[in-house]
Amino acid sequence: MGDNTASNGFKFDASQPYQLDAINSVVDLFDGQPKDAEKLETTLRGQVAAVDGTENVALDLDLSQEVGAVGNRLVLDNDTVLANLQRVQDRTGLEVASKLFDDSALDFDIEMETGTGKTYVYLRTIFELAEKYNFTKFVILVPSVAIREGVNTSIRLMRSHFENLYKKRNITFDSSVYSGKTAEEVQSFATSTNVQIMVMTIDSIRGNAATRIIHQTRDKLNGLKPIDYLKATRPVVIMDEPQNMESLLSQSAVSELDPVFTLRYSATHKKLRNVVYRLDPVDAHDLGLVKQIVVADVQQQGADATPYIKLVEVKNDKGWVARLELSCRKADGSLERRVVNVKQNQELSDPRLTNNASYDGWRVNEMSIEPAYVDLTLHGYLYQGESIGGSSGAIYKEMIRETIKEHLRKETQLSAKGIKVLSLFFIDKVESFLGDGSNNNDANGQFVQWFDELFREERAKSPQWQELLPQDPAELRRGYFSVLKGKKGAADKFQDTSGTTKADDDAYELIMQQKERLLDENEPTRFVFSHSALREGWDNPNVFQICTLREMGAETERRQTLGRGLRLPVARSEDGYERVADRGIATLTVVANESYKQFADALQKEYKDAGVEIGRVRKAEFSKIPLQNPDGALTDENLGYEGSVSIWEHLLAQRFINKDGAVQPKFQPNTVDFSLNMPADFIWTEPFVIELVSRANIGKYVKPKSKRYPRKLNKELFANPEFEIFWETISRRTTYRVEVERDKIIENSVKAIKEAPDIDPLRIQVTRAGVKVLRGGAKGQELGSRQQELRGSYDLPDIIGELQEATSLTRKTIVDVLVGSGRLDDFIANPNDFIAMAKRIMQTELAKLVVDGVQYEKIAGSVYELRELRKDGEEEKERFLDQMYKLENADKSNFDYVVYDSNPEHQFAELLDSREDIKFFMKLPDKFKVDTPVGPYNPDWAIVKHEDGEERVYMIRETKSTDDEIKRRPTENAKIKSAREHFKAIGVDNYTVSVPGNWRI
Repeated sequence: MGDNTASNGFKFDASQPYQLDAINSVVDLFDGQPKDAEKLETTLRGQVAAVDGTENVALDLDLSQEVGAVGNRLVLDNDTVLANLQRVQDRTGLEVASKLFDDSALDFDIEMETGTGKTYVYLRTIFELAEKYNFTKFVILVPSVAIREGVNTSIRLMRSHFENLYKKRNITFDSSVYSGKTAEEVQSFATSTNVQIMVMTIDSIRGNAATRIIHQTRDKLNGLKPIDYLKATRPVVIMDEPQNMESLLSQSAVSELDPVFTLRYSATHKKLRNVVYRLDPVDAHDLGLVKQIVVADVQQQGADATPYIKLVEVKNDKGWVARLELSCRKADGSLERRVVNVKQNQELSDPRLTNNASYDGWRVNEMSIEPAYVDLTLHGYLYQGESIGGSSGAIYKEMIRETIKEHLRKETQLSAKGIKVLSLFFIDKVESFLGDGSNNNDANGQFVQWFDELFREERAKSPQWQELLPQDPAELRRGYFSVLKGKKGAADKFQDTSGTTKADDDAYELIMQQKERLLDENEPTRFVFSHSALREGWDNPNVFQICTLREMGAETERRQTLGRGLRLPVARSEDGYERVADRGIATLTVVANESYKQFADALQKEYKDAGVEIGRVRKAEFSKIPLQNPDGALTDENLGYEGSVSIWEHLLAQRFINKDGAVQPKFQPNTVDFSLNMPADFIWTEPFVIELVSRANIGKYVKPKSKRYPRKLNKELFANPEFEIFWETISRRTTYRVEVERDKIIENSVKAIKEAPDIDPLRIQVTRAGVKVLRGGAKGQELGSRQQELRGSYDLPDIIGELQEATSLTRKTIVDVLVGSGRLDDFIANPNDFIAMAKRIMQTELAKLVVDGVQYEKIAGSVYELRELRKDGEEEKERFLDQMYKLENADKSNFDYVVYDSNPEHQFAELLDSREDIKFFMKLPDKFKVDTPVGPYNPDWAIVKHEDGEERVYMIRETKSTDDEIKRRPTENAKIKSAREHFKAIGVDNYTVSVPGNWRI
């Protein structure tokens, strides 16, 4: 599962842990489902209804044709599925459900933040479900043409990747897009024996049956409807962006497909059912899966709090009234400018006027008709026709300038890395781009004029910028707007729309088709202008700047806007496009017309309203803390949701947090003798809890641009022969082999399998049903049901083959383990669960012995060449000051600032900087990796120490918060043990762990 394959230029990583977690969370819902469950065969028989006056008479006809529909069959009962769901939820840190949301329909929610590969996850899940349970029919339902195009593009780009992964496992697939024009294709979908994926919009099945082809009988389908063929397969329905398909009409349409179960994938679910996996914005940022958000605010100095006010007229017909144009908040939270009647001394923030808090304290003190003016409390006189505040043209112009400057800076930094930089402008109306022009070429709107003028002005400031982007500004910008088709003989026109109309689909379809082209260096477009917020379905990984040339008002606008550029960027390489996770590169700058604080606070509110506690301590915050075994050692098992809630409630009771999860002043972890006073059952969790609570701050996720700072490379260092020798010594490559004692792996595995929990036998829910198929569609009638154990009533899978593939152990070793365990009866009663348990145990026991038996040998080459280290260092990278320590002795390291990830690392950097016997030290870059049996390892520090003033000692150090191995995860300890052997093999004997209070320097 670790293959990395490139498809049509895009490289996909098959071993992303969080994606595999999401996939396995769904697959494990059906633990116990036998792979060879009898294939469903549905015979569609026809009857015709003859109408005689007002009476309907059903006439039996001879069968004209039989169609075998090969479909999905789920034999697990709901109790088994619920038990599986509860295990998955506890494992992934979710609230454990006491019952299924709805016993009559199996609906499961998967929540994944925008930009984390949701489409890849559900497509990969299809193949895993096919491999493990032989489910073969899948319908992907989407809310719009735009998303349909996006999904279809993804399938095309990922096809060879999935073929490389699954063809060797005898899984092949076909994909299609449902269209009323070719509705007969449902027949091949229904009857094929390989995996079938059909993408369709919700509109193709919902609405008036008389106008939807899918509900109409077709001669080419033997007088049946297309929906009958889909329904006969009992497809797995995958809903992409289901929050846009929550109406009763949509839900009814989904049920028409009679899905065996439904999987719902979204970042923003409106209604939660059975949640099986959650990767919210907090998790995505913590794992480095999305770009860091940076806010560059552009405001009028001294007037940034002035709201928009325009005096239209003053009247005194039936009392004094000033007609003012103000920014009024609508019911959905968005802002629009309206003319309202204001009385003297009336508060402009009054809910009856504007319902806009930015007008707090603003009132009309005085009015006059001759001349027409008003006297405003916080401003003074405002005459008829005059306006103040709001996002004036001057602010918009500076926002465009700031975006261009940020773009040119990024272009300089990234062009040599094969990363094309894109900037995205959201504008108030199409006219601001087009002016009196009609297309991209003759556009002359105000924003276009400003852009062209400012781009030339900024580009002229640097010869490098002139060389990088010599084109005319018109070639570099492009507008994407909805097209209003002209009548016969008339030209098409661009139009303003809400972003949800059919006209928008035309524009978004064009954008989707050009998504790859925009990443191509040969395509000059770098600045994209759009009217509506390019709703779900479009984003581009290489959007680094987003500029909002309009007021942000809607309840979710900031989050949706960010979603267009959160995905990690891609770089062009010999193997295609590869993701770049480097935090020095992966930043998204939002150029906003509100302050950083206003933006961050509003974004946090949007997340909170959506149920995402960003910058707060969540109830599930501690669910991934590792459990202790009876000996006090940490394991690879997690605490789970219930344990996390217990800790959260303790923190609340101790007043370290409030009921909203906000950290309180009492939480001061850097004070002497600070303690959380954890209950006895959770004492071991205290260091983990302190670290997690310390990170609960909105500033971790959204940062002001002003807090960025470029590090300065110590170029003299690379001219020093001593440094060259040092680097060549510590970066030498090795290869490793593993010797495992056969008797030991058998003994340990047998013991662990014997002690493993009992496995429930497989049950089947048998429902007898009569199927009456009319020309009007198939109808089912339940005749009775019973439950029965399946022991011995099916073919057993090849357990030895599966375990051999998972562990690489010999068949004889595996047989000895299985026989020695004495639990083969459990295998017969429930093959899949037993294999999963045995596989997990044998892999765990093998990993323990592998590390003890690893042997490294030095080979030619370097894990990270010196010239590459220098090249990466010379390319400008800005970091955030709250993540850096400024050196007192800048000549002692490769940069004047050291980047740190934790408090122990910060303390260690200060110590090394102050010690006279430390001649050089550096934080090793992420690219410096050592191969180990449990995965790649990136050590923390490389150090040169002088002892007795002469002897040089080369040191490699790993900083941890604790010296106690049992308080660290087994995988951490395994990597440390392996690294010690690696460095010993290349002649660097001084490798160890450094902890506060025992730095070992």
